[in-house]
Amino acid sequence: MKQILETIIYGIPKEIKNYHLIKRQDIYIPYCEIGITCLTKDTAEINLFFETILKFIDIGVDDINEIATVMGVEFKLIKEAVIDMIEESYIITSENKAIMTPKGKKALASRKVVTIRKRNINQIMVNMITGDMEGHENIAPSIIKKNDICLSEEQVMSKEFLNNHYSGINDIYQKNQVEYNFFNTTYLQRELYKILDFTYDKLFYVKEELLIYKNNDSSGYEFVISEDSGERYINCFYSQIRDIVYPGLENFFERDRKFADKNIHIVNNVERQKTGALIKKLYDCEEITDSIIDDFMQTRELIDNKEIIAYFLHQNTFECEGIIISCERFRKLFSNAIISHINEIRNKKIILLYDEKEYDIVNFLNKNFSELVKNNNIIIVGKESIESNYICFYPNVFIEFVEVSEKIFERSFMTIEGKIEFDAKTIKEKVEGTIDENSISFQIPKTQVGSSQKYKTRQTYKKAKNLKST
Repeated sequence: MKQILETIIYGIPKEIKNYHLIKRQDIYIPYCEIGITCLTKDTAEINLFFETILKFIDIGVDDINEIATVMGVEFKLIKEAVIDMIEESYIITSENKAIMTPKGKKALASRKVVTIRKRNINQIMVNMITGDMEGHENIAPSIIKKNDICLSEEQVMSKEFLNNHYSGINDIYQKNQVEYNFFNTTYLQRELYKILDFTYDKLFYVKEELLIYKNNDSSGYEFVISEDSGERYINCFYSQIRDIVYPGLENFFERDRKFADKNIHIVNNVERQKTGALIKKLYDCEEITDSIIDDFMQTRELIDNKEIIAYFLHQNTFECEGIIISCERFRKLFSNAIISHINEIRNKKIILLYDEKEYDIVNFLNKNFSELVKNNNIIIVGKESIESNYICFYPNVFIEFVEVSEKIFERSFMTIEGKIEFDAKTIKEKVEGTIDENSISFQIPKTQVGSSQKYKTRQTYKKAKNLKST
């Protein structure tokens, strides 16, 4: 259990006085990757050879042959340098004499050369809520799925927006733009000179975490979003769900009236206070002691809904014959993280009990667990109704949970309230009826090498035959 506890401690969110955490949920922040066409100003130290020639011209030694003689170099080398200096508009020549141009005089006085160039700058990341800009190396885009909740863009990409954020773009462009030559005797510094236009823009999302707290004494709530400097994300969140819910946030609220009206609780105030004391102890501990582990492994409320993930992640660290999952709404309650961890389990038989009335559930299960079905690691059982929701790592960990309806702005959103049990005798009593009714065996059948692995269904698993094994 120590690894599980370490994972939970690492992920414990901040504490808010007189509030308890009721939900943690991923939320996605919109970003826009843009490319622009611009003019840049390149400033470099003048070439030492050019500077010497200009100095000779400045003191009246303007004959090219004479300059070569004084400098002690071959005429052909001076000739090549003069051609380059003419191309750079530092000098002009007449009858083998060099005449310094105004640009040459300026370069000699400042010992710097300024060149304006047209360039494309790509992979500038714009936060579409705050308008802040970052380099692409600091951003990790996320893959958005159908039911994810996303903030809608607050910024509008335009030429005016680019001009208003000139300094931010320049800061990104200037980063690492000082280039040293082989001998470190000159440098090139580039900076933005003028923004011309967009070359492209591409919307993507970055994952953060939404934390919802409830007041211990009232129905008040506190919402927090991770990495939210100045509470700009949370203010945006409130404005986008307050009156007219923006499209990306529709899935935050519960649309099924049956569940929106639920008010079932399985945790009482005494259990909540006990869990609060444990969380405080975890906040304050410098190392995990046997005493903390003992407190952790008592019958109690879940620390938060993400505690469930820790047991799937570390299911090999405690004794477990197999896993039974009974769930009324798989599509709503099983996060991508839990699905991913389930699919990584190969040494345990998994039994899934689902409600046949859940919308599109057969396609959902087939899509997410087809490989486990194919390899006989999972048995999927359709039921006319699900009496209770739980996850059982048989026989040592039993997590019971219910959906609880909460309201904000007169609309319902669902949270998970859960209890966890570690006593093997009690757990066996809780699930023995399910095991007997469905003739559950946790043994993984051996398959013949080279034979096709087909999902073998029994009559008691009447819905499982609808799941394709590919």
